Amino acid sequence: MDEVKIDRITADLEKKFTGDAEHDVKVVQDYCRTLPPCEESAKLIAALSRYASEKYPDASVFKVSKIIDNAIAELEKSFNGDADHDVKVIQDYCRSLPKTEDNFKVVMALGQYAAVKFPEAAEVKKSKAEFDRMNEEAGKLKKRIEDIQETIKGGDMDKAIEALRALIDEAKLPDDQDKRFVSFSHPLEEVLFRSTNKDTREVVRVSNLMEMLNLQLSGLLAESGKFDEAEEALDRVLFFNPVSAHAHLERARFALLQKNYDDAFERLQEAYPYIFTRQLLAIFYCMLAVVVENVDKNYELAAAYAHISLVCIDNPLAHETLDRICKAHNVDPECPSAEKIRKLATDANLPYGPSAELCELAINAARQMKSVYPDIAKQLFATVYELTGQEALLKEIR
Repeated sequence: MDEVKIDRITADLEKKFTGDAEHDVKVVQDYCRTLPPCEESAKLIAALSRYASEKYPDASVFKVSKIIDNAIAELEKSFNGDADHDVKVIQDYCRSLPKTEDNFKVVMALGQYAAVKFPEAAEVKKSKAEFDRMNEEAGKLKKRIEDIQETIKGGDMDKAIEALRALIDEAKLPDDQDKRFVSFSHPLEEVLFRSTNKDTREVVRVSNLMEMLNLQLSGLLAESGKFDEAEEALDRVLFFNPVSAHAHLERARFALLQKNYDDAFERLQEAYPYIFTRQLLAIFYCMLAVVVENVDKNYELAAAYAHISLVCIDNPLAHETLDRICKAHNVDPECPSAEKIRKLATDANLPYGPSAELCELAINAARQMKSVYPDIAKQLFATVYELTGQEALLKEIR
């Protein structure tokens, strides 16, 4: 590899560096991903990897690589040449590791190492067979879901609904009354669930496939005007994930579509304590604007809530809602001050901003998890930071 070429490339890359190891290593990685697959690129990637590891030896990607190399060196001291024995040594070591994002990478790397080094071991053969079976099943499932999406695009809603129902029926979990099956897509959902769950049964985590399929089914049924069946599908979503903000907001949306504004308001109240993304918060405030417009007839507050929705995320629905409210009720379309919006909401005894209780719960859970599950703790801190912009949380995220 031409050293002059390497020097030229690294000089260009260093113009984007900030001095933060994680950022600068990512700059190098992103550049490497743009290279075409060829022998010359492989040599260049190897050279840039050496450059990055020498410049930032403490970057997480290189720290993990060192942990893996050291672990393999130590484990090999306990090997006796028997494939089954040596694989068990690796398995026992992996089970002893605390659950962190870095250790997950270590476990995956050691699993790959074991598969390559001991292909004849019984556990390796068993894992490979199971992996192949799961891959085959996943491929079939992916194809069926893709077919359903194509059916929806084609406009045949009845056929799509029938296909989704069949998929849901096949994916049913065992009927075990002694277990509480749950599915979550974010650590905060589990925190929320455990803070409110009164069920004494064993909690078993499952794939969120059923949740996702039923959410899509409910939407299709609602579009077809079958609101009772759509509600039944949402009930199944909430069975697996009772703190699903998405499902609770869908229930409010269905009520709005039927112009049941009081019912919509009640469902929005149920959703609010579980909303932890700006996207869903934008949907919440946009729907609340419509409810306030039609129930309280407080048109100034309704417009203010449309503005809040736009502050959360610039979205066309909030623009349309704001424009309609202002024109229909002669409201000033300019965004009022934050103090004015807060006063309007407080006077009406309605929400303003994200749920303070949710943010406090997330921060407390993150602090408790820091020492054992640091990666999950960072995710919780980052979630609250996204909602509130509290700069004090930045030190917990970095």
